[in-house]
Amino acid sequence: MAEERIERATEKDLPVIGSMFADCKEYLESRGILQWDEQYPNHEYFENAMQGEELFVLKKGENTIGVMVLDEWQAPEWENADWSETEGMPLILHSFCVDPSAQGGGYGSKMLQFAEDFAKDHGYGALRLDTYSGNEGAVSFYEKRGYKVTGKVMMNGKPEGHELYICFEKLF
Repeated sequence: MAEERIERATEKDLPVIGSMFADCKEYLESRGILQWDEQYPNHEYFENAMQGEELFVLKKGENTIGVMVLDEWQAPEWENADWSETEGMPLILHSFCVDPSAQGGGYGSKMLQFAEDFAKDHGYGALRLDTYSGNEGAVSFYEKRGYKVTGKVMMNGKPEGHELYICFEKLF
């Protein structure tokens, strides 16, 4: 069985990440979920995250099967959410994706656990994220993992009818 590990992405991971997000985007769109487009996330976004050591990949053997960005940036639209007060800064989870061919194997849970442990280990008071309200699988996933809904926000720049996002947080 191939070893699974989560590590910071490198330059050589970027083409695979781009391809995986294209596959994910196509998979989501086939289900009527329009949460990603050509502007976000794109190659420049991932390259900047990689250079900032904020881009993480899940590898099984030599294959990249998951990706996420962990940083402190919060979307301006999040001002309307009812976030909890935290001791430390919150860590934010962005661009969380498991390759469609690997979904259902528990990899998303492993990656989310890594993000939670990373947050705790680095003194963050919470892990925050948002997901498109029409992505019922993602909404259910976060609820099952103990994330609290802190509000619903309209995200600028999303396709008409796909702007409503649910904000989640888990406190540490």
